Amino acid sequence: MAIASLDYVEKLGPANIARHRQPLIARLQDEMPKLGFMPLTPKDTTGPIVAFSYKDAATRLEPLLKAERIKISTYDNRIRISPSVYNDMDDIERLLKAVSRA
Repeated sequence: MAIASLDYVEKLGPANIARHRQPLIARLQDEMPKLGFMPLTPKDTTGPIVAFSYKDAATRLEPLLKAERIKISTYDNRIRISPSVYNDMDDIERLLKAVSRA
């Protein structure tokens, strides 16, 4: 499985993967603060992960995320989102809609 994953990443190219995810991360960084999520990841990041602080995140968000079949990492007071090539802007919009109900 790991070999197949590495082959896929190599085929796509890390630069193409980064180029694909940046608009997704930018959308999250623009919209999540409007919903009460405090950014933990610098806005100019080019990394694959974006994190936000949110009080009681796991308790408040996990039921909503589970109902929508959205998989992100939730912790007591923060969340971590890792968009990649298997995500598109529709996924980001679904996530924003789900967390807006918290």
